[in-house]
Amino acid sequence: MTLIRALPPINENERPRNAGVREQLRQLEEVAREEIQELQKLADARPAPSGLANELLGLAWDLGLDGEALR
Repeated sequence: MTLIRALPPINENERPRNAGVREQLRQLEEVAREEIQELQKLADARPAPSGLANELLGLAWDLGLDGEALR
């Protein structure tokens, strides 16, 4: 399950009146949708962290270290 969610599209009352600006906005929305879909796929494919990994990160945090110190 991912925490990445798309924002709802802008309704017609909120869209700019200029046709060129509306087209640019439409293109940006399309790119954003594609990027969100790709991020969702990547997040879903990522393995869940093990319980031990979480404990080690917590211990490193308690010691004032970051996750890189565990490598």
